[in-house]
Amino acid sequence: MAPVRGIGDNAAVSTAVAALPGPSEPWPDPPRLELRGGERSAAEVHDVAQRLRIAPMAARLLLARGVTDEAQQRRVLDPRLADLRRPDAMAGFPAALELLEAACRRGQRVGVFGDYDVDGVTTTTILTTFLEALGVQVVARVAHRSRGYGLGVADAAAFAEAKVGLVLTGDCGTSDEEALQWLRDRGLHTVVIDHHQVPERMPPTDALINPHQPDCAFPFKGMCSAGVAFYLCAALRTRLAQRGHPSLPDPRAWLDLVALATVCDMMPLREENRVLVTHGLRHMSQGPLRPGLGALLSAAGVERGPIDETHLGFRLGPRINAPGRLGAAEPSLRLLRARSEAEAMPLAEQIETLNARRKRHQQETVVQALTLLAADPRASERAALVIAHDGWLPGVVGIAAAGVVEHHRRPALVLAIDREAGLARGSVRSFGTVDVRAALAACSELLVRFGGHREAAGATVRVDRIEALTEAFDDAVARQREEQAARAGASESAEVVDAVLPLEALDPSLIGAMRTLAPYGMGFEPPSFGCDDAVVETVRVLKDKHLALTLRQGAARCEAIAFGQAQAPSLRGLSRGDRVGCIYVPQIDTFRGQSRLRMHIEHLWGVHAPRGR
Repeated sequence: MAPVRGIGDNAAVSTAVAALPGPSEPWPDPPRLELRGGERSAAEVHDVAQRLRIAPMAARLLLARGVTDEAQQRRVLDPRLADLRRPDAMAGFPAALELLEAACRRGQRVGVFGDYDVDGVTTTTILTTFLEALGVQVVARVAHRSRGYGLGVADAAAFAEAKVGLVLTGDCGTSDEEALQWLRDRGLHTVVIDHHQVPERMPPTDALINPHQPDCAFPFKGMCSAGVAFYLCAALRTRLAQRGHPSLPDPRAWLDLVALATVCDMMPLREENRVLVTHGLRHMSQGPLRPGLGALLSAAGVERGPIDETHLGFRLGPRINAPGRLGAAEPSLRLLRARSEAEAMPLAEQIETLNARRKRHQQETVVQALTLLAADPRASERAALVIAHDGWLPGVVGIAAAGVVEHHRRPALVLAIDREAGLARGSVRSFGTVDVRAALAACSELLVRFGGHREAAGATVRVDRIEALTEAFDDAVARQREEQAARAGASESAEVVDAVLPLEALDPSLIGAMRTLAPYGMGFEPPSFGCDDAVVETVRVLKDKHLALTLRQGAARCEAIAFGQAQAPSLRGLSRGDRVGCIYVPQIDTFRGQSRLRMHIEHLWGVHAPRGR
């Protein structure tokens, strides 16, 4: 789990976090470290390394992620676009393709509507810019948080007024029955491209492309809407080429946006997604960057160089999401559609400003949530946390939940209360192996609605049921963890790592072995390692929130950084000479052209209690 940045990004927030109860919290006990995927014999690791011609550590990491078949192993190491399976088996795909081809042939104007998050905005960008490259007139719209999630009747009316003949929705539409029926009643065709759960009654649309449909025969169900849109554009190009259409665009030029959406929407980086993300990252690293993405990285102060999945998830994604979290997602759509750096830079600067506002709201929400939890005598006993408050922005409760999870290391549901509506809307983030969507499903009788994924989900609850939901969600997560522990035969305190490595093993060859299997993400977890006993040589606090350390084992030394952990109650007072253990990810950090190997610490504990405790 990557550290959550952003907690305490200004002095006021840092002071508030430091003032929270807990300075006397005991030094955490060392966890039991478990190897991901279980023990592997040296002979098995050696055999895989020899056959695939990779480093033994890369072979170990591959096996630990359950990739044991040689053909699958080779596809992980060398994902090829030729490995992508044909999309014909997707339910609704042939009908959608026919409608798009007819619109191109007849010169129809096409409307495209997307949700306000990264997947919705990128899907809208892919569809609109690809169709424009074919000479099609498009009308683009994205959701506004004040109007709520999905396609509304007002949006449908705007498309009708613009005289479009076909409306495409991206990352929404499956549940937007009223707006789709409104369009159908007026003779407009619609195609819904989505990947959210499908209700029992099918929406009134001409074509629904959603891998979760019961009759969808496409074998991979983990694609986001941008990935489906890419497939649709590629198939349209093939169809038009067969009809002799001249000057057709190459769909591979849109893989950067597919990679961005797949990583930011936390889709599993396996099968089709692994191919799409790998080639999207290559496109971004080897070719000229899309003007909007280049401008946004520049505005964020990111040095130019190879782009990897962390740039997508931690740099680009939060910024593209920021406008939609505060209101209209339009600035992000305009940025991604920008055709030049001159057009993109003012938009990137506007989004950077909005992202700063988003972070302030997020930080305030995290501090208030942690304060509420500090006052709850039962919080430390719970398997999962539910926090609700008036005045929080619904658009930031998800990332605030991630901040609570980072602090308390358990699933958290953060709810924004709307007293006028009598409802609380919020987001939940997981910790460890907990399936938070399944936990919400166990509480469904208390909820107005819910949905999402294993790692992140959303829920709406009546205000008078928040207390009952707090108990029910806690019970659901506790039962789930008990069942998982019983199946695994392990204690709940176990932490999963790929190996326990001494500091002397940290060198560039280890980083090279890790990079052999990149990209990492959901379903293909980033490597993490354990250090069971090291001495703190130096420690200092950076920006009131991060711990910068130098650790030593024997003659080996390594710099380390623990993002966002300076104010953790159990780590206050950490000093030179203390003996610690940790879970960490080794990385090469580059700043102002200088590179250094550094441990990114995810969890830190004392091997023996530090002096004075």
